[in-house]
Amino acid sequence: MRKKRIAVIGLGDFGIELVKRLYEDGQEVTAIDQDKNKIDRIREFSTYCVAIDSTDESELKEHGLDEMDAVVLAIGDNFENLIVTADALKKIGAINIFARYQSDLNKRVLQMLGIESLFNPEEQAAQSMAEQLANSSVKGVTLLGQDYRILETVVPKHMQGKTVQGAKLREDWNLNLITVKRPKKTRRKSDRKDEEVLGIPSPNLVLSEGDILVLFGKSEDLEQMIGKR
Repeated sequence: MRKKRIAVIGLGDFGIELVKRLYEDGQEVTAIDQDKNKIDRIREFSTYCVAIDSTDESELKEHGLDEMDAVVLAIGDNFENLIVTADALKKIGAINIFARYQSDLNKRVLQMLGIESLFNPEEQAAQSMAEQLANSSVKGVTLLGQDYRILETVVPKHMQGKTVQGAKLREDWNLNLITVKRPKKTRRKSDRKDEEVLGIPSPNLVLSEGDILVLFGKSEDLEQMIGKR
């Protein structure tokens, strides 16, 4: 599989963590910020890093931002730079722009500039934490827009012992099963239990107690499924 060329502009805590994770995942990551000290912090965790003025169209083009598979605008503390950079990226023909917003005003202005893929890390983290606190079976949530999400949940009792096909996740709940995480067996109960990712699930895979289902679907369908334990 071809590595993706991804640029991350803005190296706050979120931007740095995103660069590291993409790099560890084997992608070609370009890290950009105006602060040279931040560039020095990320140098060993990125394919390429550079301190430039991200509002300058010529600099963005010089460093290949118009040729990236995706550009992530992670600027979180300067609204003017965020908007001007977004506009500059649109003008040079950058595609797949993902922009961070921190307020409804940020979001509306970015939408007016034609940026459709918007995210708010704090909002997503709060939503994930709220769902985990409200329902002990929920182990993780990733929001995908307003209507869809990826949910990690302990397999319900009524599905334990059934095959993936027999669980009828798609037929009964309109949900797609991405994968299954299964606790590794340990010799002692006190031992730390790591998880094994089972890859693309076979229709004949039997779901067991303790399995974590990684599901994709509409929020309302996921809520209905986890509500029936």
